Amino acid sequence: MNAGGPCLNRSRRHLGLAVWVLAWALGLLGAAGAAWAAPEALRLSSERGELALAGRSEWLLDRGGGLDVEAVERASGWQTREAGHSVTLERGDALWVRFVAYKPHDGPDWMLDVDLPGVDRATLFYRDGENAWVLRQGGDSLPQSAWNTAGRKPHLRLSRAIEREVPYFVRIEHARVPFTAGLYLKTQQQVAETEQRAMFLLGIYFGLALLAISVAAANAVVYRDRAFGMYAGYVSAMALAQAGMTGAGSLVVWPEWPWLSNPITFFMPVFAGALGLAFVRIVASPKRHSRLLDRLAVGLALALLAVAAFDLLHPTTAGFELSMRLLTLSMAVVMVLLLLAVARGDPHSRWFALGFAPILIGGALPLARNFGLLPSGFLSEYGLLLGSAVEMPLLFYGLNRRLAEQSEARVRARDLAVTDPLTGLATRKRLLDALRTEMDQTRNEVPFALLLVELANLRLLMHEHGAPIKERALVLAAAHLRSAAREGHVVARVDDHVFAILAQRPKGPTDASALATQIVAQGLRPSPLVPGHEVLRFHVAVGVLPWRDMDAEGVLRILTQELAQIGPDARKTIRTVRADGL
Repeated sequence: MNAGGPCLNRSRRHLGLAVWVLAWALGLLGAAGAAWAAPEALRLSSERGELALAGRSEWLLDRGGGLDVEAVERASGWQTREAGHSVTLERGDALWVRFVAYKPHDGPDWMLDVDLPGVDRATLFYRDGENAWVLRQGGDSLPQSAWNTAGRKPHLRLSRAIEREVPYFVRIEHARVPFTAGLYLKTQQQVAETEQRAMFLLGIYFGLALLAISVAAANAVVYRDRAFGMYAGYVSAMALAQAGMTGAGSLVVWPEWPWLSNPITFFMPVFAGALGLAFVRIVASPKRHSRLLDRLAVGLALALLAVAAFDLLHPTTAGFELSMRLLTLSMAVVMVLLLLAVARGDPHSRWFALGFAPILIGGALPLARNFGLLPSGFLSEYGLLLGSAVEMPLLFYGLNRRLAEQSEARVRARDLAVTDPLTGLATRKRLLDALRTEMDQTRNEVPFALLLVELANLRLLMHEHGAPIKERALVLAAAHLRSAAREGHVVARVDDHVFAILAQRPKGPTDASALATQIVAQGLRPSPLVPGHEVLRFHVAVGVLPWRDMDAEGVLRILTQELAQIGPDARKTIRTVRADGL
């Protein structure tokens, strides 16, 4: 018994050790089996042109990006990737996604669509029939010549193998902005049709932007209008931002310069925000109402430029988040400035407020995506573009209305400088300018006439009816002169109660005398506008021109002297002066 006991105990110990080793081996096999377990295979049927990978694929985060596809194939810890899945990748990190697909027959070619223009790099791995790895890649960090299929965003061709399940591994690099893009399997035809529609819409947008920029720049030069110049700069920056964000720039404008993609995509929206704020400051003029608001707008625009420039030179996640927060604040300030201008009665600010409303709504969507609040999708990708397309014509219309009003105000100001405010007739300066022009054009040619007309009984009317009669009599005298003058004549008030008519060529002495007679006769008609139905007595000096060696001031001086020679009670109230020898 004692001899058998030790042997039995040793046998039991050996048996326990064997069981433990077996259990350990089975555990290893189970773990290995778990690591190699793949998602259910997706059937690539020709009846369906598109399959979403949400809920049908798994993801694994590779901090530092040190894993290669062989290591990832053996790795554990995979999780199902659902719709709207968001992950923030620092520079160097990688997101791996795996799925399995199966083509039951020789149907159309299928592609993986990474639905995010501007993704830094997407690489697809799968094994061919000889178990060798095949690599497909695309992304903004690569020149288009290095993409397997050129485009605005990565479209990576799947294996053409049929009747077998093919495991796929996708490596995503996308720094600073949370990666929330959807992954889709699409037939090549579906990809082509989708991209054709997208490029058509982008073509309309960029064509509209180019037209707006060209016309606005021309208006800025022709009318020297800062608002049009700032608008042209703002639309240019916004168009460049859209070229980067939609991938159109990397496909068409800088296909072999991938180093431009990220700076334009990140810098230009912030730069456009600063220019938009400067544009609103010009059209809303907050300085007229609040110096504090004006300084806030200037300071915020400068802060946007400074942060964007620093982030351009030293790109970091913190710098990007700060620029996005400042951009959000600037959008709020833009609307505050415009709404205040509308509330204070600015007739054009409502058009600018209406124009900026869609850009603020559309811009909020990519901002929410950048902050991880909204997954990537059509609205977050194209919301800003659609808002910008609606905004451009509204802002341009508002600018044109503003320009028309300013032009009208300038014309009125110019007219006031050459128009008598009481009678509406031309001023002495305008008459002299017209007289100089006429004398230069007709010197030594067919004569023309200048009539100087005095309201001779104005002082008498004021003495009998009081000072208020003066303005009424002068306005009535101006009306008589207008009705007597013909088309092309210049009718002016050259002194307190002295008027002039420049009867432009060809006018001879007979016509000039007839015009003077008509003026005198019209004044002698009683008018109910004058108390007591008093008449207006006109004295007229007629100069038949041109006179050699005489300037416009000299002509006017001579006629004034001739007018003074007509006495208050003179029966002959018209004097004609002609040049010697004519």
